[in-house]
Amino acid sequence: MSNQLILSLIAASVLTACGGSSTSATAPADPTPAPPKPTTTITATTGVITGFGSVFINGVEYETDATTVTTDDNGGASESDLQVGMVVTLSGEINEDGTTGNANAIHYDEQLKGPIASIDLFANTITILDQTIVFDDLTSFENFLLADLIPGDILEISGYFHTDGTLYATRIEKETEQTQLKIQARITLLDSVNKTFELNGLTIDYSSAIFKDFLEADLVDGQQVRVKGEYTALNAGVLVVSEVKLKEKNENNEEGDNRHVEGFITDFESSGNFKVDGIAIILDDNTEFKYGDASALMANVRVKIKGEFNADGSLLAKKIRIEQKTNLSIEGAIEAINLDLSTVTVLGVEFEINNQTKMKDESDNGERFFDLADVAIGEFVELKGFVDSDGKNIATKMQRENEDENAEVELKGHVSNILNFSFSLVGVTVITDANTEFEGKNGDDVNQEVFFEQLENNMQVEVKGQLIDGVFVALSVEIEEKDDDDNDSNRTEFKGIVEAINEGTLVVSGHQVLVGQTTIFKIDDVRVAAEQFWSSISIDTQLKIKGTLDQQGVITANYIELE
Repeated sequence: MSNQLILSLIAASVLTACGGSSTSATAPADPTPAPPKPTTTITATTGVITGFGSVFINGVEYETDATTVTTDDNGGASESDLQVGMVVTLSGEINEDGTTGNANAIHYDEQLKGPIASIDLFANTITILDQTIVFDDLTSFENFLLADLIPGDILEISGYFHTDGTLYATRIEKETEQTQLKIQARITLLDSVNKTFELNGLTIDYSSAIFKDFLEADLVDGQQVRVKGEYTALNAGVLVVSEVKLKEKNENNEEGDNRHVEGFITDFESSGNFKVDGIAIILDDNTEFKYGDASALMANVRVKIKGEFNADGSLLAKKIRIEQKTNLSIEGAIEAINLDLSTVTVLGVEFEINNQTKMKDESDNGERFFDLADVAIGEFVELKGFVDSDGKNIATKMQRENEDENAEVELKGHVSNILNFSFSLVGVTVITDANTEFEGKNGDDVNQEVFFEQLENNMQVEVKGQLIDGVFVALSVEIEEKDDDDNDSNRTEFKGIVEAINEGTLVVSGHQVLVGQTTIFKIDDVRVAAEQFWSSISIDTQLKIKGTLDQQGVITANYIELE
């Protein structure tokens, strides 16, 4: 019997067994094959939360429906406990598109919590427990206005460390009550006999502390640790701590493991040999750059890196995004929105919004899952950003706010086109007049003529004003750059607590303050005579001081106010 006849008989028997026949039914067509499942990459990520919808970190939107969320104080937290600006660690998967994924676990630890010792609003620094915190236009502020902060306020700080141990704040939250003090920093002056060490000058007594993730015998200078102590355990510059936790990166990474990391470059040897968040980074010819190239890599440059670990434990960077300094700021009503191009226009200036833009709704709407589709023409927003190499304004932050009751808007950027007491800023022509208030290079009040004598193209300037018949008229203008001709002093707008009073001098939050014949004295914003001022202050009085700060930390006061 031929093979063809055998196959025919088998086919007929199968159809008969199924109750059909070759003449009465047609075999059904094969079903459409299911589309292949998208491939995912397992990853670990450290980065700042820039928005919710689920959670945006390092330009990736992670779904959080099945995510375990923990914080230092809450092992059973939820997504609602997370906020924009927090630095978190995440484990999960990223989809093939590189912009979406799923988070399995998210954890948040603050880097510092404690009372303010002093504030410098010009230098953008705060001192807490001898730790120096730096903030800027991208820092998220929770529960307070910056100008309202005073010494003694308790703050929680999340952020990244510079090479010198200074903490850059990505988020600052004001606490409403005295809580446990927390500090993360590197150990110096370890004294194993007396059981003390220092964290940026603050003495830590660990004699009664519990050690987590390592042993007391393993303590060495240079380790990054995180300590906790009760608010009442701080006395005379010594904090007795209840816990010491190791914060070094002891990751057991295998070759090929994926990692996203964000932070400042430290341990810089060369553009192909440095660390970010304690992880050794290397480059090769295939490394891709965004907003710069390898020549821009140096100590204290902020970067976002995506890569894979190699056999020796170094992270081979596939993509490096160089975070540009925010030098553009605009505040006002939205005039146009283009969802296809992801742009928004304010005062005729167009900004591009992307998946790295920090998005927050501070208006009465309070929308948590806030993005460009949630805003409307006429709503009031604040935009921060920079100009890329193609001349586009890239938004690093967009914040919706309640409309200013006085229709006052704000601009900040580099000056151009200075002409006849006017200039251009962020592409907007700014007009000044007799009602404009001017602050010059030295932080002092000047008239219009003196201000424009000091003003030069490319200077950083901040303007507050109003749109009147389509013309931007400045109510106040301030030069934000220091005078480079005076290399031994810097402007300061300092808030601190009086620690000592001497004839002609004060000690305020550790700084010696020199008071001269030209110093202006105020009490609650009212100018007073020197005799009235001196009779009104005492130890622990809070003062606001404007002047110059030299390299030894001595302030020469132009202005002192008892608030």
